[in-house]
Amino acid sequence: MEINKLWDDAWAEEVNNIRQVHGEDFQLETLRQSVRTTKANPDGENAKWWYENGLKFVESWVQWREGSGWKIWTTPQGKPAIELKLEIVVGGVYMLGAVDRVFVTPDGELVILDLKTGMRTPQSDLQLSIYASMMERAIGVRPSYGAYWMARQGTTTPPISLEALSLQKLDELVAMFQKARENNIYLPNFDTCKMCSYQEHCYWKNGSQALPIGEINVN
Repeated sequence: MEINKLWDDAWAEEVNNIRQVHGEDFQLETLRQSVRTTKANPDGENAKWWYENGLKFVESWVQWREGSGWKIWTTPQGKPAIELKLEIVVGGVYMLGAVDRVFVTPDGELVILDLKTGMRTPQSDLQLSIYASMMERAIGVRPSYGAYWMARQGTTTPPISLEALSLQKLDELVAMFQKARENNIYLPNFDTCKMCSYQEHCYWKNGSQALPIGEINVN
Protein backbone atom coordinates (compact mmCIF):
# COMPACT_ATOMS: atom_id res chain seq x y z
CA MET A 1 0.00 0.00 0.00
CA GLU A 2 1.33 3.45 -0.87
CA ILE A 3 2.54 5.73 1.92
CA ASN A 4 0.09 8.46 0.89
CA LYS A 5 -2.86 6.09 1.30
CA LEU A 6 -1.61 4.88 4.68
CA TRP A 7 -1.17 8.46 5.85
CA ASP A 8 -4.61 9.57 4.63
CA ASP A 9 -6.27 6.59 6.34
CA ALA A 10 -4.43 7.26 9.62
CA TRP A 11 -5.27 10.97 9.43
CA ALA A 12 -8.97 10.28 8.75
CA GLU A 13 -9.09 7.87 11.69
CA GLU A 14 -7.54 10.44 14.03
CA VAL A 15 -9.90 13.19 12.84
CA ASN A 16 -12.82 10.86 13.46
CA ASN A 17 -11.57 10.14 16.99
CA ILE A 18 -11.23 13.87 17.72
CA ARG A 19 -14.75 14.61 16.51
CA GLN A 20 -16.19 11.75 18.53
CA VAL A 21 -14.79 13.47 21.61
CA HIS A 22 -15.42 17.14 20.71
CA GLY A 23 -18.41 16.86 18.37
CA GLU A 24 -18.87 16.73 14.61
CA ASP A 25 -18.71 20.51 14.30
CA PHE A 26 -15.23 20.72 15.82
CA GLN A 27 -12.93 22.82 13.62
CA LEU A 28 -9.52 21.28 13.06
CA GLU A 29 -8.16 24.75 12.27
CA THR A 30 -8.27 25.55 16.00
CA LEU A 31 -5.71 22.87 16.83
CA ARG A 32 -2.14 24.02 17.39
CA GLN A 33 0.90 21.97 18.35
CA SER A 34 2.93 25.17 18.44
CA VAL A 35 1.92 28.83 18.31
CA ARG A 36 5.32 29.80 16.90
CA THR A 37 4.84 31.61 13.61
CA THR A 38 7.21 32.47 10.78
CA LYS A 39 6.90 34.28 7.46
CA ALA A 40 6.74 30.94 5.71
CA ASN A 41 4.29 29.59 8.28
CA PRO A 42 2.16 32.51 9.56
CA ASP A 43 -0.54 30.27 11.09
CA GLY A 44 1.86 28.21 13.18
CA GLU A 45 1.85 24.43 13.31
CA ASN A 46 -1.87 23.94 12.82
CA ALA A 47 -3.74 20.93 11.46
CA LYS A 48 -2.95 21.87 7.85
CA TRP A 49 0.76 22.08 8.68
CA TRP A 50 0.72 18.70 10.37
CA TYR A 51 -1.19 17.03 7.56
CA GLU A 52 1.39 18.18 5.04
CA ASN A 53 4.53 17.77 7.13
CA GLY A 54 3.40 14.60 8.88
CA LEU A 55 3.48 12.82 5.54
CA LYS A 56 7.04 14.08 5.00
CA PHE A 57 8.01 12.73 8.43
CA VAL A 58 6.58 9.32 7.53
CA GLU A 59 8.41 9.29 4.20
CA SER A 60 11.72 10.16 5.87
CA TRP A 61 11.09 7.46 8.48
CA VAL A 62 10.60 4.83 5.77
CA GLN A 63 13.72 6.04 3.99
CA TRP A 64 15.76 5.90 7.19
CA ARG A 65 14.49 2.41 8.06
CA GLU A 66 15.38 1.07 4.63
CA GLY A 67 18.90 2.47 4.79
CA SER A 68 19.77 1.89 8.45
CA GLY A 69 20.00 -1.89 8.53
CA TRP A 70 18.30 -1.81 11.94
CA LYS A 71 15.62 -4.44 12.56
CA ILE A 72 12.74 -4.38 15.03
CA TRP A 73 13.64 -6.51 18.06
CA THR A 74 11.29 -9.28 19.21
CA THR A 75 10.87 -9.74 22.96
CA PRO A 76 11.37 -13.13 24.66
CA GLN A 77 7.57 -13.27 24.81
CA GLY A 78 7.42 -13.10 21.02
CA LYS A 79 6.16 -9.50 20.72
CA PRO A 80 7.66 -7.02 18.25
CA ALA A 81 9.09 -4.10 20.23
CA ILE A 82 6.83 -1.43 18.75
CA GLU A 83 5.20 0.83 21.35
CA LEU A 84 6.32 -1.77 23.87
CA LYS A 85 4.12 -1.41 26.96
CA LEU A 86 5.87 -1.87 30.30
CA GLU A 87 4.32 -2.04 33.76
CA ILE A 88 6.55 -2.28 36.83
CA VAL A 89 6.91 -1.20 40.44
CA VAL A 90 10.00 0.93 40.98
CA GLY A 91 10.96 2.62 44.22
CA GLY A 92 7.64 1.47 45.66
CA VAL A 93 5.73 3.31 42.91
CA TYR A 94 3.70 1.78 40.08
CA MET A 95 5.10 2.91 36.74
CA LEU A 96 3.59 2.51 33.28
CA GLY A 97 5.54 3.29 30.13
CA ALA A 98 5.62 2.58 26.42
CA VAL A 99 8.89 2.38 24.48
CA ASP A 100 8.45 3.64 20.92
CA ARG A 101 10.85 1.15 19.34
CA VAL A 102 13.63 -1.28 20.25
CA PHE A 103 15.93 -2.20 17.38
CA VAL A 104 18.70 -4.68 16.75
CA THR A 105 21.63 -3.15 14.90
CA PRO A 106 23.67 -5.06 12.29
CA ASP A 107 26.26 -5.57 15.06
CA GLY A 108 23.66 -7.29 17.26
CA GLU A 109 23.31 -4.41 19.77
CA LEU A 110 19.89 -3.53 21.21
CA VAL A 111 19.00 0.16 20.88
CA ILE A 112 16.00 1.96 22.37
CA LEU A 113 14.72 4.52 19.88
CA ASP A 114 12.37 7.29 20.98
CA LEU A 115 10.59 9.15 18.18
CA LYS A 116 10.52 12.96 18.38
CA THR A 117 8.63 15.36 16.10
CA GLY A 118 9.57 18.58 17.92
CA MET A 119 12.24 21.10 16.97
CA ARG A 120 14.48 20.60 20.00
CA THR A 121 16.81 17.66 20.38
CA PRO A 122 16.59 16.31 23.96
CA GLN A 123 19.65 17.24 25.99
CA SER A 124 19.22 14.41 28.48
CA ASP A 125 19.35 10.63 28.20
CA LEU A 126 17.19 10.21 31.33
CA GLN A 127 14.07 9.10 29.44
CA LEU A 128 16.03 6.47 27.51
CA SER A 129 17.81 5.24 30.67
CA ILE A 130 14.50 4.90 32.50
CA TYR A 131 13.12 2.81 29.64
CA ALA A 132 16.19 0.56 29.78
CA SER A 133 15.70 -0.04 33.50
CA MET A 134 11.98 -0.66 33.03
CA MET A 135 12.75 -3.27 30.38
CA GLU A 136 15.27 -4.90 32.68
CA ARG A 137 12.68 -5.33 35.43
CA ALA A 138 9.71 -6.15 33.22
CA ILE A 139 11.22 -8.63 30.75
CA GLY A 140 14.75 -9.28 31.98
CA VAL A 141 16.53 -7.61 29.05
CA ARG A 142 18.42 -4.31 29.20
CA PRO A 143 19.43 -2.54 25.96
CA SER A 144 22.89 -1.05 26.19
CA TYR A 145 22.21 1.96 23.96
CA GLY A 146 19.54 4.52 23.21
CA ALA A 147 18.91 7.28 20.68
CA TYR A 148 16.27 9.74 19.52
CA TRP A 149 14.88 9.75 15.99
CA MET A 150 14.36 13.39 15.02
CA ALA A 151 11.58 13.55 12.44
CA ARG A 152 12.46 17.05 11.22
CA GLN A 153 16.01 15.98 10.44
CA GLY A 154 15.04 12.51 9.21
CA THR A 155 17.76 10.78 11.22
CA THR A 156 18.79 9.64 14.68
CA THR A 157 20.96 11.22 17.31
CA PRO A 158 24.21 9.32 17.98
CA PRO A 159 23.49 6.26 20.18
CA ILE A 160 24.52 6.74 23.81
CA SER A 161 25.25 4.26 26.57
CA LEU A 162 22.40 3.55 29.00
CA GLU A 163 24.51 1.88 31.68
CA ALA A 164 24.83 4.84 34.08
CA LEU A 165 21.29 4.73 35.53
CA SER A 166 21.14 1.22 36.95
CA LEU A 167 17.89 -0.34 38.09
CA GLN A 168 18.95 0.12 41.71
CA LYS A 169 19.63 3.80 41.11
CA LEU A 170 16.23 4.21 39.44
CA ASP A 171 14.58 2.61 42.49
CA GLU A 172 16.39 5.09 44.72
CA LEU A 173 15.60 8.07 42.47
CA VAL A 174 11.88 7.31 42.25
CA ALA A 175 11.68 6.67 46.01
CA MET A 176 13.19 10.11 46.64
CA PHE A 177 10.78 11.74 44.20
CA GLN A 178 7.88 10.01 45.95
CA LYS A 179 8.99 11.31 49.34
CA ALA A 180 9.31 14.81 47.88
CA ARG A 181 5.83 14.59 46.32
CA GLU A 182 4.26 13.39 49.56
CA ASN A 183 5.81 16.36 51.36
CA ASN A 184 4.99 18.89 48.63
CA ILE A 185 8.67 19.54 47.89
CA TYR A 186 9.34 20.53 44.30
CA LEU A 187 12.71 21.97 43.33
CA PRO A 188 12.67 24.32 40.33
CA ASN A 189 14.56 23.82 37.10
CA PHE A 190 14.64 27.33 35.71
CA ASP A 191 16.45 26.29 32.53
CA THR A 192 13.26 24.73 31.15
CA CYS A 193 10.65 27.23 32.34
CA LYS A 194 9.95 28.50 28.83
CA MET A 195 8.85 25.02 27.74
CA CYS A 196 6.84 24.23 30.88
CA SER A 197 3.04 24.18 30.74
CA TYR A 198 2.74 24.08 34.54
CA GLN A 199 3.74 27.67 35.25
CA GLU A 200 0.33 28.83 36.51
CA HIS A 201 0.58 26.16 39.23
CA CYS A 202 4.23 26.82 40.04
CA TYR A 203 5.17 28.43 43.34
CA TRP A 204 8.59 29.48 42.00
CA LYS A 205 7.06 31.36 39.04
CA ASN A 206 4.39 33.00 41.24
CA GLY A 207 1.66 31.14 39.40
CA SER A 208 -1.89 32.26 40.03
CA GLN A 209 -2.92 28.74 41.08
CA ALA A 210 0.27 27.79 42.90
CA LEU A 211 0.09 25.92 46.19
CA PRO A 212 2.16 27.17 49.12
CA ILE A 213 5.18 25.09 50.09
CA GLY A 214 5.11 26.16 53.73
CA GLU A 215 7.51 27.95 55.97
CA ILE A 216 11.13 26.84 55.58
CA ASN A 217 13.84 27.80 58.07
CA VAL A 218 16.90 28.64 55.99
CA ASN A 219 19.03 29.72 58.96
